[in-house]
Amino acid sequence: MSEVANIYDNGPISPVARIKENVSVWSEEKWLNYNIDYIEPIPRSRPYTVDLVALSGATVIAANAAIAASVMAVLQMSQNEMLHIRWEPLDDVEGGLWQLGGAARFNPRGGQARVSLFTAIMDPYLATTTFWILGGTPSKDAQIGAWNPNPVALPMARFAFFGFRYILTPLASPPANTTYLPARAR
Repeated sequence: MSEVANIYDNGPISPVARIKENVSVWSEEKWLNYNIDYIEPIPRSRPYTVDLVALSGATVIAANAAIAASVMAVLQMSQNEMLHIRWEPLDDVEGGLWQLGGAARFNPRGGQARVSLFTAIMDPYLATTTFWILGGTPSKDAQIGAWNPNPVALPMARFAFFGFRYILTPLASPPANTTYLPARAR
């Protein structure tokens, strides 16, 4: 069994805490405290591969154009569930992430970083693509948008997702020992 990882470890993805340990998740402008009841892996697979061209109802993503950010059903979580995800494009497109409405992720001052086919060259385990989705309300759903950096239209803008699903129990007060996770932009 592998060790519990740091939240952005550059290695194969692994849970950030064990069952019956605590996590504190940044969402709703505060730390929300939980105990982990259950963890299961979500392998990279066809159900977790989403084509934003098809999702948008378009036939192509135009040359040097974008597809607006949208919510994907496979990334929606129920109340007291959390998804710990890494992702990558399968086509020559770039992907952007927003959490809690229009709040951009991977967004230091000056611009929003995007995931591309080149991300895995510098980051083979895709650690820099890591994000969390805390379920409960539609406003917490992650939104993914796509850009076509090419001078020609592309018929697909597919992204693959993989990671872990956690089932959580809310805690009434902050625990003494916890792992802190950012599940939204700040």
